[in-house]
Amino acid sequence: MSDHFVQHLDLTRWSVVVGDGCDQGLCGWGNNEEQHYTESSVMVRDGVLQIRATQLNDRIESGKIVSAGKFSQRYGRFEARVRLPEGRGLWPAFWLMPDNTDLRWPLAGEIDIMEWTGNDPHRLIGAAHFGGLPPQNVHYSETVLMPHRWDGEWHIFALNWRPGHIQWEVDGRVYGELTPNIISSHRWPFDDGDFYVILNMAVGGTLGGQVALEDLPATLLVDWVKVFPISCLTNEGK
Repeated sequence: MSDHFVQHLDLTRWSVVVGDGCDQGLCGWGNNEEQHYTESSVMVRDGVLQIRATQLNDRIESGKIVSAGKFSQRYGRFEARVRLPEGRGLWPAFWLMPDNTDLRWPLAGEIDIMEWTGNDPHRLIGAAHFGGLPPQNVHYSETVLMPHRWDGEWHIFALNWRPGHIQWEVDGRVYGELTPNIISSHRWPFDDGDFYVILNMAVGGTLGGQVALEDLPATLLVDWVKVFPISCLTNEGK
């Protein structure tokens, strides 16, 4: 799968999520997030996907797209070229969720290729969620702390995923990996099935933190998303 967002959002590849999660029994999307997802917050302009967070009529609106039911894959390389926006309380993410909806979260796993928050702009996060049902759920994360901020410039965030091996990468630099041995006290769910792709910008919540309304509107930019099969991976993970 490859999407360069040339003219419009390709609805054969993506669906736009709407709402605040309450219709799914997940008000605040399970993380006390403040945004209400809307279709109007997602657009393609000048060959770039834009996900815009704004305050409208006393409500914070933002955007989320998913490839669920349209594209999913197990293993391979997942990458996106992204420009993060400046803004306190913003929580953009590029992540994967399992097709298996029979198991409650996080029994089938979750892989976060990129998470970043405007309240901690020097920190980049890659993570995986697994373990038992809440509150027995656990996660493993890798972090890159840099003198410079991650927002305001284009970066390529990537995941190299093989059987028994997950590897996080930014701008060609591998900065973390996860194997069954590292989480040996927990079941490894990441070889069980296909995962679909998600791009969103949450606002506030358990990771996003305190929101500064004066920093809105703010726009997450995505130049492209590419997914390659495992046959494209070399021993170096590229």
